[in-house]
Amino acid sequence: MQAEVAHIRAEDESRLRKVVGRYAAPNPDKQVIQPPVSTETKAGRARMGFNHPQLGRMLCPVKYLEDYIKDPHVYCFEDLSNPMMVTASIWPAYLYPGETPGVEYDPNDIGKGLFRGYLMDRVSITLYFDAILTLF
Repeated sequence: MQAEVAHIRAEDESRLRKVVGRYAAPNPDKQVIQPPVSTETKAGRARMGFNHPQLGRMLCPVKYLEDYIKDPHVYCFEDLSNPMMVTASIWPAYLYPGETPGVEYDPNDIGKGLFRGYLMDRVSITLYFDAILTLF
């Protein structure tokens, strides 16, 4: 059973890896994220996550987003006196709505807007419809 779950997860990840550059952009029909991401090479994958300006902003825990936006490089890599803790109890910005994910976050009501980010919608639709299409 665990092997099958791992296999399905790997398939989902490989499908999503190919489209992350379009899905992560607020208006993908107008512009993809900049700089564009390449998942075809090891060097391209190394520039993803917190190493990419837009993807890093989406992955940043939403409670740290304001400081991260001011200077992402300093906040992630240079200011070790105030380390950004990425834990399961602090939601990433991409889970919240906004053209810049997380900007509509309300620290007094963390449930407001949670799971309403555009990236969540796009990923959910892709996984759902891919699963349906494999049944036919």
